[in-house]
Amino acid sequence: MILGYEALARMPIEPLQPPNWWLERAEELGLRGELELACLVAAAALGDPPSDRMLFVNVSPSTLTDPRALCLLDSLPSRLVIEVTEQEAVADYEELRKHLAPWLSRGVRLAVDDTGAGYSSLRHVIELKPDFLKLDRELVREVDRDRSRLALIRAVVAFASEVGTSVIAEGVETQAELDTLREAEVHLVQGYLLAKPGEPWPRVSAETSREPGPWTTRKETQSLERLRDALAKTTDRNGACSVVVEHLFRKGQLLPSLYLESQGRLRCVAQRGLWQVLDGMPGSVGITGKTWKGGQPIAVNDVASHPDYLEAIPGVAEVCVPVIIEGKAVGALNVESLSPLPIHLLENLVDYASVLSDRLRAIGNRNEDTAWQRAARASMSISGLTGGMRMRDKLLGYLLEASGMDSACLILHTSGGLKVESAGRLAAQLQSLSTEELEAMSALVGDIRSCYTAGATSGRGFVGTESLRNSGARAVAVLPLWARRQRRGTLIFAHSRPLRLTGDEIEPLEMLADSAAALLVDHSSAHHLQQV
Repeated sequence: MILGYEALARMPIEPLQPPNWWLERAEELGLRGELELACLVAAAALGDPPSDRMLFVNVSPSTLTDPRALCLLDSLPSRLVIEVTEQEAVADYEELRKHLAPWLSRGVRLAVDDTGAGYSSLRHVIELKPDFLKLDRELVREVDRDRSRLALIRAVVAFASEVGTSVIAEGVETQAELDTLREAEVHLVQGYLLAKPGEPWPRVSAETSREPGPWTTRKETQSLERLRDALAKTTDRNGACSVVVEHLFRKGQLLPSLYLESQGRLRCVAQRGLWQVLDGMPGSVGITGKTWKGGQPIAVNDVASHPDYLEAIPGVAEVCVPVIIEGKAVGALNVESLSPLPIHLLENLVDYASVLSDRLRAIGNRNEDTAWQRAARASMSISGLTGGMRMRDKLLGYLLEASGMDSACLILHTSGGLKVESAGRLAAQLQSLSTEELEAMSALVGDIRSCYTAGATSGRGFVGTESLRNSGARAVAVLPLWARRQRRGTLIFAHSRPLRLTGDEIEPLEMLADSAAALLVDHSSAHHLQQV
């Protein structure tokens, strides 16, 4: 599955030299910035990549500070990713972050190029908190034969998973390298094995694009054994569920998610490929909810015509199987697909769910999280609010503390229409959302208790939350405000840097949303009494 392209600079003039040679010569003449700007102009002239895919471009820190570069932004593709190179040192990261801010606030994503090549690239990772880490090709070369390279790549992948960043391996040239990177759970790859540089926009053959095909019995027997071995190394339910969805995601163009029951509703424990998650499902809602409630698999080849389909992405097909422990359905393994379902997928998912059940039975299907403790503290603070001019400001502050995110927004339903109040780093972006966008996000949740992003920086999103991503948000959670059996509004949390959210962190926020809704209704009633 193709997720994006990288714009490569080529100078078809004498002497015929690679771009780094020309950049060095330009720097000697004090013209490096001019050459980089010319490359950006050339990238803009290519137009948008097909199918809304991303475009990656290399930019040095000094060029990012050039106002002329920012002026080119409107002519560049909307799904732009800047690769910050390590070819020049950064003396002041605080200053660089200030210059990056207008790019990021307009939806540009950030990648650090050549991660692992030297001290500078690692410093970029720590200071800039990028959406993507691009592994230096020297780390990737012959990784199938070098245990040291493989160990370092595994460490980078583990770090990226913790902070909600995706890893891209550059320079993949052999099938053995690709297979090893897949086993190391690297998220994305590029290189001559998959496609060589060409004219925009190159066509990639079905074979090299790695589209999912029939899952043969022999290959799936081997795949199931690899999954069983990986599960045997896990020690908690979140780790076990993550192993299963990673295993499925690496098969290509499948977007898997795994839900387990908590307090009578399904909670998403792990997913890959989606930028947002529908969570808190009852058994009466959605294909996933009904699979869990009925304890039987459901396969839908045309989701557009299915009455139970909940659109988290513009998908084509969906299949879901229950996770059963001791005869009771405790969750569901779901896969959404952007193409017709691969042959034998349903049977294979039943096997995957079975081996997961075995592991959950062994390690226990429970998980504790301090998010509830944060929510409890915020709930106590919210219950002590007594109204006043700054009541909503204080409420947003308490909600932000509990969420661990840096921005929040209240969308209130009033007789005069929607009223929006926001706070935090992305307050201006939240405040500027159109009525249509606010209504679209509010419509995501109702019977569904929440919708949130899950750290897949290249995943597909939905109208409303996608506009927030384009304006600089790297994590978003949407929750309904219900009080006295009426919908009172919507609560939105957003974060300006990549953040991996899970159901365990969102469920306490749902409880706080109920408390906030009750407070707002009580305050409104008291206000009307005072007016009388």
